[in-house]
Amino acid sequence: MPASLGLAVRRSRPTEGNGPPTMYKSKDPSWVDHLGVDAIGSPSGELVRETMREWSLAKHRKPSPEEICLINSLEPGKCPRCGSERIVRNGHRKDGVGLWKCRSCGLSFNPLTGTVFDGKKIPISEWAEYLLHLFEFHSVATSARDNRNAYTTGRYWLAKVFATLKGCQGGVMLEGKVWLDETYVPVDKCERAMGKDGKAQRGISSNLLAIGAATDGRSLYVVCEWASKPSKKRTLAAFRDHIKPGSTLVHDGDNSHSSLVDALGLKSEVHKTAETKGMHGRANPMDRINDVHSLLKRFLGEHGGYARKDLQGWLDLFWFIWSDPPSRYLKIVRFVQKAVSGANLIRYRAFYKKKDR
Repeated sequence: MPASLGLAVRRSRPTEGNGPPTMYKSKDPSWVDHLGVDAIGSPSGELVRETMREWSLAKHRKPSPEEICLINSLEPGKCPRCGSERIVRNGHRKDGVGLWKCRSCGLSFNPLTGTVFDGKKIPISEWAEYLLHLFEFHSVATSARDNRNAYTTGRYWLAKVFATLKGCQGGVMLEGKVWLDETYVPVDKCERAMGKDGKAQRGISSNLLAIGAATDGRSLYVVCEWASKPSKKRTLAAFRDHIKPGSTLVHDGDNSHSSLVDALGLKSEVHKTAETKGMHGRANPMDRINDVHSLLKRFLGEHGGYARKDLQGWLDLFWFIWSDPPSRYLKIVRFVQKAVSGANLIRYRAFYKKKDR
């Protein structure tokens, strides 16, 4: 997390005309230059500060004609307030974005009303770099710095990513030969149970959360089972709708997996951990799922401070990164298409007010 997060620093605001820049206070760390008050006003200090201002303006330009075209290509099917389909076009805003009006409740709205981009102050195009950073396993803090955004903006956008991707794994169906196994992450520090010796419990204890992952080599399904030790009931509930009956289940013989084998009529191929320990690469029959776990641990490791209540959101994001299309840029296109077509309104103040409770 960047130093001086949230500190107010005096810096220049862009002004019109040739007048001097206005001095003001801001809590936006994307403008923090760490020069100190004494440097402000000096030739070198002003040079650095002006450079930072130019970078920020370049990162936060006005919406492009292509973005306006994208927004206007969307045709709302109903009113975002009352749900009525009695809606009609109602002119345009000054920036060219088309407006609609509901004949039932009188609401005037635009195609982004009610979506994660509702009330946006930063062009949608800025999401391209933000998403690329997520796809490349950058942390939210480093992404915020690179985008000249506040760290709080990065966290807010992340909530929008989770809302957009929620349920994205719903249609996954694995078939043929399916590898399945669990990996574990620690619970939040404040919730860790301590042993009699005053140290955190070790091994598979209540201090861990199980993440179940399964792949057939083409598709992936990954889910948090919200328990330290998966039970037959939890495992069956998590995977029964995502593995085709009659498939072959390649697993480590954990007792919870038997519920899937029985319920779906799966062929069972067991490779005990004691047998595969120390085996590397394709020589290990569990290598396909081990690769998934390794990449997942690396991904979560880049965001070590994440709240465990958001764990499924992170897993959905990991699935989106892992899945087709392989091109990161096509993934951005797919995400934007999904975001502008879904009703997932999240207000900035409401988001942080909820987090503070």
